[in-house]
Amino acid sequence: MKNIRLLILVTTIISLIAGYGIRTYLSGPKVDERTYLTEIALETHFLPKQGNPPVFMSDTGAIAFNTFDITPQIQGYAGPIKVMLTMDRQGRITGLKIIEHGETKNYVHYMEMPAYLAQFIGKLASDSFEVDKDIDGITRATVSVKALATTVRESSRIVASNVLAMPMAASARASQREVNWVWYAALFCLAFTCYGITRRTKKLLRLRDVCLGAGIIIIGLYLSSPFSLLHVLNLLLLRPSTTILWYVIVTSSLLSAVIAGRFYCGWLCPFGALSEFLGRLPFRKWDVPAETDDRWRKLKYFLLALVAFVVLVSGRVDYGSFETYVTLFSFHGNALAWSLVVIMLLANLRIKRYWCRYLCPVAALTGLLSRETAGYPSNNDCPMANKPRPLASECVRCNRCYTRRTGEEVISHE
Repeated sequence: MKNIRLLILVTTIISLIAGYGIRTYLSGPKVDERTYLTEIALETHFLPKQGNPPVFMSDTGAIAFNTFDITPQIQGYAGPIKVMLTMDRQGRITGLKIIEHGETKNYVHYMEMPAYLAQFIGKLASDSFEVDKDIDGITRATVSVKALATTVRESSRIVASNVLAMPMAASARASQREVNWVWYAALFCLAFTCYGITRRTKKLLRLRDVCLGAGIIIIGLYLSSPFSLLHVLNLLLLRPSTTILWYVIVTSSLLSAVIAGRFYCGWLCPFGALSEFLGRLPFRKWDVPAETDDRWRKLKYFLLALVAFVVLVSGRVDYGSFETYVTLFSFHGNALAWSLVVIMLLANLRIKRYWCRYLCPVAALTGLLSRETAGYPSNNDCPMANKPRPLASECVRCNRCYTRRTGEEVISHE
């Protein structure tokens, strides 16, 4: 494990340096923003961008601008959502196109579609642009949609006021506070409390099933925010989110891995929970030879290093979007992605927690952060099918085998 940690650390550092160098020194000239204007204002000729705020003027009185030039402070779940927008001289939106964002495409694919963006066309800069009122909301992409609507509203009002000299009422501060993080934090605290309780008594081990079930409902279905490798890669690329939920997920998952190993995998992960519940169905499990099992468990570390290399060098987080839980709980993916989800779930009928053991990059990451801890000898009903005295990186801390007799090698076969 020490060699694997060193390999991934070196790969990550080299990838970050190489990616920075490639993007800074070897990238070609930036695309002229006017090329986007040919898609949304084909028959209008715009002059080069100028002024303060910077806009594209035309001889017809139409104005075009990149919203990021006007309101760079407005952020989505993973950074700003940059929009090329055109307005007529009355302050009416005549066209727009999302030109760049860092959101997870599985969650915001509908937001990028022309049919969704068409609802902005014809609105005045003075309109409210309220999500779920005059702008459709998108389930599982609430933060992104609100950021898009706010970006369009605030930037268009600033341009209408400063360039078109139109009177604009000051935008009211959003009174609705972000509360989704409270659900995640509450579940995390509950699960960690139950983790501590079940280390003291085996009589309450069913509490873990309650936490796993809650993980499916709250983290998977309601919040649609399972901990993902994409969270960490965005952090390494210096693209953190501005949402409290994002920070709660990342901080709690990484900190718990240092304190309690793969606690997230064993107590909160919604895909891990589904996998384990399916694995409990009365199907005969295949006997995987120990040598083969050990060899295949290393595959997840190779995938972690490979994805980190590709994403950090390219700077494109979407290149690393292969995680089954992202596809499943965003309810979006291509045929290949959905096939992987189905195969990984059905595989649990024959091999316990197949994805978690062999392929999951989050399992690899939390495994790398896990410290050796006495008291987890493993036993026959281990949800990970771990062999006796397993590596800390393979233990999900279910506490079924935990013993406080740390000085002895106690292996239960009950």
